[in-house]
Amino acid sequence: MPHAMPIRSAPDWLDADRAAFMQAAVSMSLGARDAALRPSVTRGVGCRVLADGEVRVFVNAALAGPLADDVATNGQVAVVFSDIVSHRTLQVKATDARVQALDAEDHAAVDAYVRAFGATVVGYGYPEAIPLAILHAPPEDRIAIVCHPREGFEQTPGPQAGQRLEGAR
Repeated sequence: MPHAMPIRSAPDWLDADRAAFMQAAVSMSLGARDAALRPSVTRGVGCRVLADGEVRVFVNAALAGPLADDVATNGQVAVVFSDIVSHRTLQVKATDARVQALDAEDHAAVDAYVRAFGATVVGYGYPEAIPLAILHAPPEDRIAIVCHPREGFEQTPGPQAGQRLEGAR
């Protein structure tokens, strides 16, 4: 008899507000490490948080090679989500990360994110070419780093930085 997949639910700290923030036009940075503890990093170009707490962060595969390799090897990833206006920042960590192809909803999320984040940057007087260059990820070069985060941390600068996220706010 085949084993049933465990039913997952989002952790209490991953409430609707935090999920919405993670999917907004915020800066996204992913970090991983290899067996020798050497870091690998890349920029995210969008995110989806599913009802079961699965977090799908999209990256440009051409720029994320070492990170994707590290994730595939050890499943560990940290993702930082930071609002470039308010500096509100959250960090999530997972030990079950994997690399996957994008589906149609993922591609739509990337396209919406690039438009929204680009508009934010342009709104501060930067030329449109800057966010487009930073976030360039042709559909054929996109991959998803997929995980169910085990831990979340407040990382907004100030006295709460570094504190573990607790239940709904």
